[in-house]
Amino acid sequence: MNETEKAINFIITSCPNLGAFTGTGDVCVYLKNTTYEMEKSRPTILFPERYKEHITYALNLVASYGFLEPPSAVASVYLATRFEFYFRVLSGRLNADGTWCDSRAQSSTQRQIEDSRLQKSRISSVALTYKILKLNKALKIVQIFDRIDSALYRQGQRSNISDLGERIEWARHRIGHGEWGDISAESIFYGLLTAIVFYNQT
Repeated sequence: MNETEKAINFIITSCPNLGAFTGTGDVCVYLKNTTYEMEKSRPTILFPERYKEHITYALNLVASYGFLEPPSAVASVYLATRFEFYFRVLSGRLNADGTWCDSRAQSSTQRQIEDSRLQKSRISSVALTYKILKLNKALKIVQIFDRIDSALYRQGQRSNISDLGERIEWARHRIGHGEWGDISAESIFYGLLTAIVFYNQT
């Protein structure tokens, strides 16, 4: 089982529900190993210099501390804010700052997704950015996300969360606006999702 498959399995079996983890210490060992791989890796578009080292540090905190502990709580917030950047760049339709790559990308997306926010010059929603990313079915990482979404969010299920992007946004809004002071219950989930992005950047 390769590193991506391990992360997929951990998410589906140990982090299927928002704010809950039911697993063993094996996942922390996995995340520790991922931090070693990140440290050794060269900077990339998704993990550039003065960026990669901070993600590595946050991931290491998640692997080293239990949820509700301050280091894990702080690291969770940092990791949660990275996904919108990853999804924008990977989509091929958005620039790193959320602006459209070109008018063709915008008009094509508007034909495929019904959302008035797509008329704006900049997209600033991680959930919507995730949906834009998932239009590119040729990307390996999109195929991976489809697998996870299918396993966790079945059609007809009564929930205000229907995919990974909405799950990230739900908790991120609550921590970002001060309603909650701790989203470390999602720390392992964020760590595993970060690992999937790291191992599937192209």
